[in-house]
Amino acid sequence: MRTRLPRIRRRRRQSGFTLIELMVSLVMFSFAIAGVLGIAVSLTVGYREQRQAINAESAVRVPMDFMADALRQASPAVPNSAVSAMIDASGATCTDGAIHVTNSSTAPDRLDVIYASGAIVTTTRTVVTGTDTGVTVTDASQLAENDYIVISDTGHGVLYKIDTVNTGTGEITFTTLCSSPITGWTTDFPTGSIVVRAQHAEFYVDSVDNIPTLMMDPDGPQGSLAGEPLAEGVEDFQVALGVDADNNFQLATENATAANADEWVGNHASDTAYAVGTGTVRAVRITIVARASTPVEGTASTFARAAAEDRAAGSADKYRRRVLRTTVEVRNVEASP
Repeated sequence: MRTRLPRIRRRRRQSGFTLIELMVSLVMFSFAIAGVLGIAVSLTVGYREQRQAINAESAVRVPMDFMADALRQASPAVPNSAVSAMIDASGATCTDGAIHVTNSSTAPDRLDVIYASGAIVTTTRTVVTGTDTGVTVTDASQLAENDYIVISDTGHGVLYKIDTVNTGTGEITFTTLCSSPITGWTTDFPTGSIVVRAQHAEFYVDSVDNIPTLMMDPDGPQGSLAGEPLAEGVEDFQVALGVDADNNFQLATENATAANADEWVGNHASDTAYAVGTGTVRAVRITIVARASTPVEGTASTFARAAAEDRAAGSADKYRRRVLRTTVEVRNVEASP
């Protein structure tokens, strides 16, 4: 018996898992790891898609603020009924008004605006008439060729593009391409009229490398310069004008359920287009729909472009979106709503 006991103890020390037990354990462990990895991948994909939508929103916040600032400075140095008292004499044809909207209920809108740029202000030393092609200003040191200026007597103003500048004498020349005298001209600008550096820009949506992009034309729709990208992924741009039609210094309560049911133009597909002189534009509302750069994974189409102002929602697709909206009070008028 003494010789057998050690053998029995040695056999017990060599006992362990069988091959079948190890295989079962490995399969169960693989299932557990696969589940954890599946959750991790799903979370990663969801986070990436969410980040894309957030990035699309962040990309348009700066252009949105830029347009809002431009609208606040619309029609510089023309405080009375501003947008109907500004004349653009810088292009091949003349247009009246500092804020123009090309409205569409089936596509993005277009917005062009004349606004102060750079806080450069001086005064005239000579009288300016509707047929003049130049003026002498008190200080031309901060003006340059191809700059735009507004000459104003605080009652009406005209936008010109500078051809030449003599910073020593203050002489400025510009080409008046409007009919002579300028359409809408009321009185000559007397000596001491305000001269403000300004800009006439147009904002619209176009496709760049098959990507919908918010664009800015830096010299307006009549200028020679090409549009410049402001923000990628912008597939809709809608603008509504708050028009004080009865000039009571406030806007009526909004009602977008019927055409011409309120003092907002562009929030209903059948609204009558705003015509310069039919009321004072006291507010401008901008809506931007920004789209993620890539579609979500999978086959389901669960997202769609949201409805904005007078444009209906789009069809379902796989792009996440963000909608940004801001209402800007136009400052250079008699009063804000």
